[in-house]
Amino acid sequence: MSLLSKTRAVTAALLICCCLPATAGAAQTVVLHTSFSPNKLGASTTVGFSFTIANTGGGLPSPLTGLSLHLPAGIDYVTTTLGLSICKPAELVERGLTGCPPNSRIGYGSALVEVPFGQGSGHEIPNIEALMGPPHNGNIVVLFYANGQEPVYAQIVFQGELLPGSGSFGGSLETAIPLIPSVTNGPPVSILKVESTIGPSHLTYYKHVHGKKVAFHPRGVSVPLSCPRGGFPFSANFSFLDGTSTVATTVVPCPPPSRRR
Repeated sequence: MSLLSKTRAVTAALLICCCLPATAGAAQTVVLHTSFSPNKLGASTTVGFSFTIANTGGGLPSPLTGLSLHLPAGIDYVTTTLGLSICKPAELVERGLTGCPPNSRIGYGSALVEVPFGQGSGHEIPNIEALMGPPHNGNIVVLFYANGQEPVYAQIVFQGELLPGSGSFGGSLETAIPLIPSVTNGPPVSILKVESTIGPSHLTYYKHVHGKKVAFHPRGVSVPLSCPRGGFPFSANFSFLDGTSTVATTVVPCPPPSRRR
């Protein structure tokens, strides 16, 4: 190849590189927030968590496909009365929330999504219900039911399995996130933000006492009896459709020491 040909080839390669979209090679970033309500050692609590996803290139983030939420060690799952009834996935798919007993609900939330051809403002999926599903290999299974109406009409059922943890983490909720179509046979939406809870806050259960139906609030999981230095650690692994992944961490501060009378 002559010097002139080599020069033309290099010039062409540089032009191609310069013409690549600015978002090429962009990745997702995630900000994670968690809470205990109340945040009191040994107390029944509602665990709150939320995350916000952005793209480093400024465009829409790649659709979320997997989430692994690692919980602090020492959380007590034994004494909780959450999920006294079991919701069957087939009934949830066929009938929605009416197919599951009230005592199977264990939390709720919402999501903000964006369609690939949207205006950049995001669209809310106002209802995400968490329900107790049939256990798998002795592990707790959480069913999530997302009910989108407009502009994304979709009723999505997916599940997470609580697996044993190690070290500073006492368990992880492993969840595969299904792709949510923007329109029929269209590209999937991008999840921008999710807020959810697992716990008794705003939940009402029912039991029969002497032939009467009595309402009560279930007991949540319990905050650990001691707080590690720096607070209760949470970590989450996020996987995306474009093959990238990222990790986000946060802590719930240690509760203030109780006042002695």
